[in-house]
Amino acid sequence: LFRHKIWREIDTREKINLPFRYSADENNGNQRFISILLQAIQDEVVTVFSNVDDRFTTPMTKSEVGKVISGDAIDVPIYDENGNLTGTKKMVNDINFDSFYKFRIKEEVIFDKESSRLFWRILGIAPVMNVYTAQTNQFVGTQELFWVYYPDMRPIFSKYDVYNGKNYGARMSWEDLFESRMFYG
Repeated sequence: LFRHKIWREIDTREKINLPFRYSADENNGNQRFISILLQAIQDEVVTVFSNVDDRFTTPMTKSEVGKVISGDAIDVPIYDENGNLTGTKKMVNDINFDSFYKFRIKEEVIFDKESSRLFWRILGIAPVMNVYTAQTNQFVGTQELFWVYYPDMRPIFSKYDVYNGKNYGARMSWEDLFESRMFYG
């Protein structure tokens, strides 16, 4: 009867979203959400789509994703012990996982007339980056880095446990967190 698309922004600095920032290393690697997402991209088990649009039409390669995350290579001058310029070397910025604290989620809200229920279906997830000007380093806005199709990520999310400091009895996977909507956006 009713279908509508919604875009949410999850800010991991809010208290209910703190599991997204949990950075301890467990048996299957770093438990930070961005780390799980990037590991799936590194292992090429999921297709990454460009941020040109959020309709999942333009796939990206692993090298394109790396370039988007770390930025373009810059020339760094190399000096000798006397302070004379001897050459330049191309370097790429290191990835700081703490700098990714916002995620956009594209969802579909569906009202089923037969069962008289409202369903929420997550379609995609995108990490968000803050954009600054080059000269004055002023904040301009935010931009999605890339989009990942959520139904492709569900098997991966089901393998990783979510940290919950208040409940040690019942474990929850990332898939359970998203399906039971245990986040705020």
